[in-house]
Amino acid sequence: MKPVRLWLGIVLMTLGAFGLMDVLGILNWQTTVGRWWPVAIVALGLITMAAERRISFGAAVVTGVGALLLAGRLDILDARAAGPLLLLAIGVAILVGSFNSPGVSKHGDGGHSVALFGGSAVKERSQHLTHADVSAIFGEATLDLREAHIDNEATVDATALFGGVDVLVPEGWRVKLQGIPIFGAFDDKTENDADPPSPEAPSLRVNATSIFGGVTVAHRPG
Repeated sequence: MKPVRLWLGIVLMTLGAFGLMDVLGILNWQTTVGRWWPVAIVALGLITMAAERRISFGAAVVTGVGALLLAGRLDILDARAAGPLLLLAIGVAILVGSFNSPGVSKHGDGGHSVALFGGSAVKERSQHLTHADVSAIFGEATLDLREAHIDNEATVDATALFGGVDVLVPEGWRVKLQGIPIFGAFDDKTENDADPPSPEAPSLRVNATSIFGGVTVAHRPG
C-alpha cells in the first residue's frame, strides 16, 4: 500500500463525486464538504498507521486533531474540551511508545517510511531489494539505500506533499527518476557523475510525486 498516494486518490475522488452530485442536485457540495472535511484528516492518520503497522506519534496526533475537528463540525463536542482532549490523545500516544525522534530503522522489501509533520530516516539493508515506499507530508524523509543490494532492478515510490524526500543510492547504480511535479520538483543529482554506470549495473526506478514539495536522488546527503 502506498499510503500518501492512496489518501490523495481517495480525497480527490470523493471531492469529484461530491461535485458531480451537487451538479445533479443530489446534495449541496459546499455544505457537505464544509461539514465532513475533517474526515480526510482522520483518514490520513489512520492510513499512515496502517502502512507503518504501528501507532506513530505524528499519525496519532493527526488522527486526534481530525477527530476533534470532526466532532466540532458535527456539534457533538464543546469547543472548550478540544484542548484537554488533544493533550490526552498525545499522552496516550507517548505511553504506547510512539514518541520516537527521527532516527534510523531497517525494513525489508516493501518497507514504508512516512514523515508526518516531522522527520524520518530509514536505512534499507535488504540484500534482494525490489521495492520501497517513502513519503513526506509537511516533513522531511530520507531513504538510504547505500547498503542495499539489487539483483537486477527495483523501484521506489517517493511522495512529497508540502515536504521533501531524499533517496540516497550507492555509486554505480543506474537511476531513472520520473514522476509528476505539481507545483513541486524532483532532481537526479547522480546524473552529474563523471563515470556513468555500466549497462549491466543494477537499475533503480524512482517514481516521484511532488506536490508543493521536492524529491531528490543523490549519493550523499545534501
